[in-house]
Amino acid sequence: MNKTNWNKTLHLVGEINQGLLEGLVSTLSSMLIMVASVVRELGIMHLVLGHETYKIAFGMVIHALGRITNIPMTMGRVVCQMVFLVVDIDSYDLLLGLDFLMKIGAVVDVEKGVIQVQNGPSVTMEVMFFNVVNMMQLIMKLKEVALTN
Repeated sequence: MNKTNWNKTLHLVGEINQGLLEGLVSTLSSMLIMVASVVRELGIMHLVLGHETYKIAFGMVIHALGRITNIPMTMGRVVCQMVFLVVDIDSYDLLLGLDFLMKIGAVVDVEKGVIQVQNGPSVTMEVMFFNVVNMMQLIMKLKEVALTN
């Protein structure tokens, strides 16, 4: 299938604390957000510090449970320390905003479906689309179950 016909939302698969996560890349957000249910699943809720309130686009107010600082996140061959706001919403596992894109020196090519990383190892990460990400998560979970049995 020609990528030019695919949905243009950009998704990356990342790993935090040995958990495989789906991240939605967003140039509309400046910060990185991690969903509270994912934080609980990863067993890192004890790292969340303080409650915070932010005014976001369209004047909406978002209440964060707090933030997790300097948590290592791996995307392909790229490993970086990031700060996440933890929000109790039902959404993608991660929202990867401009802070993430700037930290890795991203050059985003929506038409080709790739993000080139300029900071750190020079790599090109291919973005994935929702059904591919879900399939990868299922494969990883099946591998986990197989290893524990």
